[in-house]
Amino acid sequence: MKTSISQIVNSEEFPHKVHYHKVTINLDLIIMPDVQDGKMGPFFSSSPDTYREKVGETIVLFCQVENLDDSMVIWKQSNRIISAGNVVIRKDERLSLLEGFNLQIRNLRESDAGEYVCEIETYGSPLDQKSTLEILVPPRVEPQPSDGKFVVRKGSTIKLECRAMGNPMPTIIWERENNLLPSGDKALEGYSIVIQDVSRHHSGIYSCTADNKVGEPARAEIDLKVLYPPEIEVDQSWIRTEEGIEAEVSCSVHAEPKAEVKWYKDTMLLDPTNNRHMETFGNKHVLILRNVRETDFGNYSCMADNSLGRQRGSIEVSGRPHIAKIVTPNLGYFKNQYNLTWTVDSFLPIEEYRILYRINREPDYENESRKPHSSMARRHPIEWTNIIPPIGDAKPSFKYYNTFTYKGSFVFYSLNPGTEYEVIIQSKNKEGWSNATDIFRFSTRKEDYNPMELASQDQQGYSSHTSRNVPILLLLISLQLIIAQHHFL
Repeated sequence: MKTSISQIVNSEEFPHKVHYHKVTINLDLIIMPDVQDGKMGPFFSSSPDTYREKVGETIVLFCQVENLDDSMVIWKQSNRIISAGNVVIRKDERLSLLEGFNLQIRNLRESDAGEYVCEIETYGSPLDQKSTLEILVPPRVEPQPSDGKFVVRKGSTIKLECRAMGNPMPTIIWERENNLLPSGDKALEGYSIVIQDVSRHHSGIYSCTADNKVGEPARAEIDLKVLYPPEIEVDQSWIRTEEGIEAEVSCSVHAEPKAEVKWYKDTMLLDPTNNRHMETFGNKHVLILRNVRETDFGNYSCMADNSLGRQRGSIEVSGRPHIAKIVTPNLGYFKNQYNLTWTVDSFLPIEEYRILYRINREPDYENESRKPHSSMARRHPIEWTNIIPPIGDAKPSFKYYNTFTYKGSFVFYSLNPGTEYEVIIQSKNKEGWSNATDIFRFSTRKEDYNPMELASQDQQGYSSHTSRNVPILLLLISLQLIIAQHHFL
């Protein structure tokens, strides 16, 4: 219920009696004055409040009193007296009274926070007005451990933590320098992040930024170092070369602590010579073979060793051709023939190709399950057919640095329609045979491919883009037929 001051003072219920009341006016708490011998005692004309201000600033806590007469105003904090009347008692030059009894505090400190009481010492019980001062403190953040250095073994589970301080309590955002966090996120909120099964890829600088919208955000860093045995990445596991040129053998070594790296040829430890030179570029270790001779061909390895373990990476230096790359599609254009085309890199001219092929006898399990008498145990693998195709003039079609790219092709005839075949290719130069390709599978069609099908498909709703490609497809297939006839002749 709201009651005006005049209603209380003039009420017949309170003649010639000394007492006070607390009444609410617009939700503010007012302490009513004592009345003695018809005379109104002191009362507060200001209201209690909560004050918020930043560290280092100046603030005024209001205490306005009416009808003070011979009563006294006292400021207190934590039961310690700050001022009595117009005199500041507390030995703190930052404190002063303004315009009566308003308390000014300069250069605010965190310790100034708390409850402040403005009290009127009068007849009977004293009157008081309590206000709260909150000190807004810019964020501070400290990494754990405090030096920001975190060292851990590979495979461990770790927690990166930062401790935040400030008022209000800051939030913390985690980021990683020049990388994503292990979770794949660019940033995460929280006081800590957990990394499981730590690897070398988790090493780096992690930052935690604390912010509470008071002043500038605060930032701390944790330098995570993961200790692990050597890990080797071979830049090229097979090096093609020929006599009389220079070859480079290299591997990248990652290790913490740093590893010692040595080069071997087969089991022989290599030392630098006029013909061998060793260089290091960061994690990359390079063995340079000058004026390669036949005796330089063989298996090389870089051996990396640190206090946590040892690792070896192997590279073959050979003048043999590289593994061929088959460039034709898996599905041919014809039901009885297939044109197989491949490329191969070699420093030396290709002298011979070898093709192995056979029908693929991998079962169709869905169809096989419908045959009650079928059994994989009774299906014997078909033998490979060995073909040595004509080499022709074997001229390289492309040169990259000292490497030549050769192109070969062969047309299979009298194949079964709608059948899948397997094929393997090897290439040979004067240094020997290359490694065989992985098994390549190709299929014949049940019927020869008819380019005019595209035109009919276009009429049934295919895009006009497809129909515009028909002349190109016709030209390609015509060329395919010419090549096939050339090989047949």
